[in-house]
Amino acid sequence: MHVLLVGARPETVQALHRAGHDITLLYEAGEVSRMNNTPELEGCIARKCAVDSYRNVESLWSAIDHLKPLPKIDAALTVNEYAVVPTAILGKQIGAIALDPAVAMACRDKAIQKTLWTESGIPTGKFLVLPDAAEQREVEKLLDRADLHAPFVIKPLAAAGSENVSVAESPAEIAAYAEANPHMRRLLVEEHITAPEWHFDGIVKDGRITNLMVSRYVEPLLCTKRGEPARSVALPPWKNPDLYAEVEEFTTRALAALSHSVGVFHFEAFGQQGSFIASELACRPGGSLVGAVAEKTIGVDLWAAATQLFTNDEPEVREVESGLVHGWVNLPSIPGIPNMVREEDLTRINGVGEVWITPQGKIMVDMTETTAMGIGYTTVTAYDETECRRVMDAVVATVRNVHEETAKSASTESQEGTPGNGDSQ
Repeated sequence: MHVLLVGARPETVQALHRAGHDITLLYEAGEVSRMNNTPELEGCIARKCAVDSYRNVESLWSAIDHLKPLPKIDAALTVNEYAVVPTAILGKQIGAIALDPAVAMACRDKAIQKTLWTESGIPTGKFLVLPDAAEQREVEKLLDRADLHAPFVIKPLAAAGSENVSVAESPAEIAAYAEANPHMRRLLVEEHITAPEWHFDGIVKDGRITNLMVSRYVEPLLCTKRGEPARSVALPPWKNPDLYAEVEEFTTRALAALSHSVGVFHFEAFGQQGSFIASELACRPGGSLVGAVAEKTIGVDLWAAATQLFTNDEPEVREVESGLVHGWVNLPSIPGIPNMVREEDLTRINGVGEVWITPQGKIMVDMTETTAMGIGYTTVTAYDETECRRVMDAVVATVRNVHEETAKSASTESQEGTPGNGDSQ
C-alpha cells in the first residue's frame, strides 16, 4: 500500500516500513532534526517533501503535486495533532483511505465534542464559545447567559498540550487577554473543575475498545502554568479491574458520540471512579511519554497502531511484566539559562527508566507555554503508585538543584564581569 504520512514520527514510519508499505512523507522544518537523528529511518522513506504547515491543506496538497510522478496514494494518514483535519480533508479529496473529516473535526474542536457529549448525555463541564472575546460587554452577557462564573479556564478551540490555556478571574481579564492575543479573539471558556485529572489511552476498532490504559495525572495539567511539570502514573489493569471496566464503558460512549469508531485515542477527564467528567478527546496518541508508558503497561505501540488500523495491519502487542507500575514526568526548566542536567544525573535514581533530554548547554525555554515544554522527559517504574510518585519527586528535585546551581553560577559570572567591580571598561 502507498501511504502518504504527514509528520515524521519514527515509530510510525518504522511500523509502516516493517509491513512493506511504500511511504511518502510530508514534514515541517522543525522535524528535520528528528529525521536526521534517527538513523533507523534510513531506507524506510521512498520520497519526502517539506511543507509550510501541517495545518494548511493547500501546503499538503501542493507538496504531493510537487513530488509527481507518484504511485496512486492508497492512504493519507497522520499522528500529528495539528495535521489531523487537513490530512483527513486531503485524503477524501484524493480518494485515499483516511479518517472521516467530520470525525477529525469532532476530535479536534473542543466545543464541537463537548456539544456532542452533552447531546449524548455524557457529563462534561459547562462551556461557552466566545465569537469575539475582545468585546467585553458581549462577553459579560454571554457568560451570564451560560451561567459561567469565575475563575474561568480559557483556551483555543483546537490546540494541544495546554498551549495558550490560562485562567481568568473576570470578563475584563478575558477581554484584555483576547485584545493582546489576536489569534485568541475567538476562544473557548470552561468552568474551572477542581478535581483529579485523568487520561485514557488506547485503540478503538469497529466501535469497540480493544486496548486501554488508564492513567492519572499527579496534578491537573493547569499546574504547568505555575511552573510545575506534568506527571502521570498509569494504573495497571491487573490491579484495577473495576476501574478499567468503568472507564471502558465511559470512553466507549464518548467515542461513539464523536463517531470515532476506528483508530487510537487520547481522552482526558476529571473526577473520580463513579463520577467521571469528559474534558477533551484526541484521535492520535497522547504526547509526552504516554506512548512509551503504554508499551510498558499494556504492551501496545500506539504510534504504530495509529496507522496500522487503516492499513489492515494487526497492531503489535507484546508481553508486559506484571507487578509493576509505570509513569512519566516532564523535566522542568528555567527559561533563559543553559541546561546543564546530564542523563546520568537521572539514571542514577532508582526507578528511572528511559531519559530524553535537551543537550547540555542549550538555552532552556519557558515550560509554562505548553505541557510538553521543559528540557525533556523520563519514564519511571515502581511497585506501586506511591513509590512511582516518590521517584518522580526525586527526578524533579534533582533537575531543579542542577538548574539552581547553574543560575547561581551565571549570576556570579555576571557580577564579576560588571564594570565597577574591578573590571576595566
